[in-house]
Amino acid sequence: MDRRKALVIAAGSVGATAVLVGLVFSLGGWAYQHRRSSLHDGRLRRLVAEHPSEDRVSRGILAEPGNWPIATPASDEDLRRLAAQWSPARADEVVAKRHQWKRLRIFGVRDVAYFLYFADEDKLRDYVLLTK
Repeated sequence: MDRRKALVIAAGSVGATAVLVGLVFSLGGWAYQHRRSSLHDGRLRRLVAEHPSEDRVSRGILAEPGNWPIATPASDEDLRRLAAQWSPARADEVVAKRHQWKRLRIFGVRDVAYFLYFADEDKLRDYVLLTK
C-alpha cells in the first residue's frame, strides 16, 4: 500500500510540475509578445509626436539592419490584402486611414509592419502597427 501511495504522490508531483512549467512558458511567451508590441508602438507614438518628414522617417527606419520598404499597393483591395497578411481584423482600418492622409509608406520591421501616414506637408501624422 505504501508503494502505491508513493507512486501516486510522485505521479501527481510530476503532473503538477508539468502544468506549472507549461504555465510559465505560456506567460513568458505572452509577456514577450506584449513587450515587443509595446516597444514598436511607443517608438511610433514618439515619432508621430515629432511630425518628422517622410525622408527622415524613411532614412531612420531603413538605417536599421533587417528593416525593408514595402511597395504601397495602388488599390484599396490590394492594400487590404497586404494588411491582412499581418492582421486581417485591422485591414479595413489601414484602408480607411489611407483616405484621410495624402501619402502612405509601409515598412517591414523584423516581424511587424509599419503603415505610416503623411500629411500634405510630408509630415508624419498617423500610423498603424500590425503584428503577425
